Amino acid sequence: MDQPAAPPPKRRRSWLLIVSLCLNIALIAGIALVVVRVAHRATEIGASGGALAPRALMTEVPGESARIQAVIDAHSARIRGLREASLRTRRDAWNVLSSPGYTPARLTAALGAIQTADAALETESIAMMNDSLATLTPPERQALVEKIRKRTNSWLFRLLRPRAH
Repeated sequence: MDQPAAPPPKRRRSWLLIVSLCLNIALIAGIALVVVRVAHRATEIGASGGALAPRALMTEVPGESARIQAVIDAHSARIRGLREASLRTRRDAWNVLSSPGYTPARLTAALGAIQTADAALETESIAMMNDSLATLTPPERQALVEKIRKRTNSWLFRLLRPRAH
């Protein structure tokens, strides 16, 4: 006796597998994008500040690299000290919070110290950025503005830029 033929495979199952594969590929691409962005986060002095950061200016206007590096060097010691002070105030606030003698007034004072330290660091960083921009000639500044405008108007830049929540 002949055995009955096996029913043909259901097409729905193969479509689900294809959709699942596509979603997995998209997930892997998303994870890779996050890893790349985290790995390329700038932590050195002069790198924070986006397109107007001193190190970004050095790549955009290579002719002024030596003068911009001199500005970075002039501000580096003070910025390092202010970063250490900011970290120290955070550590102090944690110690206040975790101490047996905790009071809301002591924590408020510790958080105020964090705000003061962060403001001093930000002020120095902006001063360094301003000094770096001052090294550029008017035509160099105009060319920089045009490069940044072109870059920030691209669809890829808009897709990948951080979004405010």
